[in-house]
Amino acid sequence: MKQIGMPLLRLLAVLYGGVVSVRNRYYDRPANVRRAPLPVISVGNITVGGTGKTPLVVWLAQCLLSSGRRPAIVSRGYGGTAGRGPVFVSHGGGPLCGPEVAGDEPYLMASTLAQVSVVVGSDRWAGASAAAAQGCDIAVLDDGFQHRGLARDLDLVLIDSNDPFGDLRLLPAGRMREPLAGLGRADLVLITRSRADERHPDLERQIREHAPRAPVLSAGHRIVGFFDAEGRGVEGPLRVVGFCGIGSPAKFRDDLRERAAEVVAFRVYRDHHVYTPDELRSLRDLARSHGARLVTTDKDLARLRGRATPLAASELLSLRIEAVVHRPDPLLEALRQLEEGP
Repeated sequence: MKQIGMPLLRLLAVLYGGVVSVRNRYYDRPANVRRAPLPVISVGNITVGGTGKTPLVVWLAQCLLSSGRRPAIVSRGYGGTAGRGPVFVSHGGGPLCGPEVAGDEPYLMASTLAQVSVVVGSDRWAGASAAAAQGCDIAVLDDGFQHRGLARDLDLVLIDSNDPFGDLRLLPAGRMREPLAGLGRADLVLITRSRADERHPDLERQIREHAPRAPVLSAGHRIVGFFDAEGRGVEGPLRVVGFCGIGSPAKFRDDLRERAAEVVAFRVYRDHHVYTPDELRSLRDLARSHGARLVTTDKDLARLRGRATPLAASELLSLRIEAVVHRPDPLLEALRQLEEGP
């Protein structure tokens, strides 16, 4: 079956690559790109799967807030029902709609970021324009590297140090959204899931072949701790059953093992998974049988919040992380230049 399937996937990848090439040539013409009435920072990647975009978007929004800006996060709202939008998930005072409308990541950001507007919809130009009309003065475009119809003033590309490009095959045969040559559009590249003292000379060399003028920085994350369903910090449990539906489950498992005394079981679901009552009952029973607490990610907890579930609030915790940019001066300087304007 695999022998039959792979040739077909490779053929589809060739066709996909042709479409990507034509599309990129179209948007390389400035006349085919719309500019929103405020500066736009795009955070994206060149592969499918988790590269740590959401924590980095939160980090950027907090940096902009601390410098006196009024940022908005503009997202497609994957998994939600906003359609073309724009739909305001938050005006900076908490969620105005649930994750079923907003999508789990925008809902999470609206829940955790005060004073930051969050707008969702497939028409990102309309989202950024709506944010400007509400008084925001800069937009952070979540997962925007391939959304080329909206002009951006700063293009940040995130690359996972553990698995940067897979086998370099394009979708659907591999994980690449576009060829590596697309990195030439990046203004700055962040190698994520990296320690402060870690170096990636081979990966940096590969990046600079395609983006010779873009600064290459590294970023990691810091484990904040365990939080209950109401967002209150709690003591870490001794025994946990972990579960998640995110792009990089192995990293979450590693974080759990670092912070919990014992991880007695770990369940993985597909990215953006919507949990059924039967699945949650099974997880609850598993945790009870081991005398353990259920622990998931903030993103998964956001997906569950506001929905009727068989879990009591006291039975579920999240392990919260936040982004850390190592030696961030080039990125901070790029943000300052946006503040100063042309």
